[in-house]
Amino acid sequence: MSNKTNKVREKISGFPKYFASWAREFKGGLTIFCVIGLSLFPLVSTNTYVLKVFMLAMIYSIYAASWDLLAGFTGKVSFGHAIFLGISGYVIAELLVTYHLHWAIAIWISLLVAVLLGLAIGYMTLRMKGPYLALATLVIGIIFRQVFGLWDLKPILHGDEGIPGVPSISPIATVSYYVVFIFMIVSIIIMIRLTKSNLGTILKSIRDDERGSESSGINTTKYKVIAFMISALFAGLAGALWAMYNNAINPLIYQPLYSFYALIMVALGGLATISGGALGAFIFVFLSEALVFISEFLSNIPFFAFLVDFAEPLFIFSILLILIIRFASEGVLKPALEHLRDFWLVLLGR
Repeated sequence: MSNKTNKVREKISGFPKYFASWAREFKGGLTIFCVIGLSLFPLVSTNTYVLKVFMLAMIYSIYAASWDLLAGFTGKVSFGHAIFLGISGYVIAELLVTYHLHWAIAIWISLLVAVLLGLAIGYMTLRMKGPYLALATLVIGIIFRQVFGLWDLKPILHGDEGIPGVPSISPIATVSYYVVFIFMIVSIIIMIRLTKSNLGTILKSIRDDERGSESSGINTTKYKVIAFMISALFAGLAGALWAMYNNAINPLIYQPLYSFYALIMVALGGLATISGGALGAFIFVFLSEALVFISEFLSNIPFFAFLVDFAEPLFIFSILLILIIRFASEGVLKPALEHLRDFWLVLLGR
């Protein structure tokens, strides 16, 4: 016990030094600057629309990072990740609307259901790899979409209408913003720490060489299921926050589109980085809002009205995804940081 206690004390005492050295680095300093900027943003702007845009970006950050944890670090590409987003959203909506639980209690129940579903899907797809796993999860998502929309199950699953009237975290937008902000920061930190822990090393070894990992004594079955459960936990958290953000949930949440959102966001930011997925979520949401604004603006100008069809967000993101795969296969985070770092050093005269 004394050796373990000493190791814990060494880690705790060494943390301030590690944090100080990390904060002095360019990446660490930029991260702290962004976090401080997000924390102070509601003091600068109290516009409800703008706050909701930032809230959606933070929710999607958790969602994208959860997919990256599964696909980028474990090598298990899922095309049905919206399953966890939807099931958690449905559970918390039911608990809030029907049973009138407080969201702080209901959210933990929704996360438990998401984790159990992650356990079930992870176990069912154990022997599947590559495109077979992706297609299997895609089919499961489609099945969920159809089942939750069935008229015969409407008394239980609410049919195509879903569950409207889901209460927000708080009637005050600023309070909701800070709750989502805290959830995002804690979630991203936990996922980053997991990828740098022994668990993260094992998951990366499974991704790179599963047979080699098995031959070295690693129980790959156990760790693949654990990866599914952890990924489902954070995707479920995003789903619960999403349901309260939208004040409603319906079976459309299970459609493949929402699963591909995660893939697009991670591709934008960079695969196997966690922070890249978070950055990609912000790019995705901000660009979506900008494209909607451009579409509305062009639709009022007769000469440019024909361009509205080409300003559809999905069309633009498809083009962006092709360009990123062609010219920045590692996403925009790494090259952006390198260019910002070079610019910073020029300003410092180094």
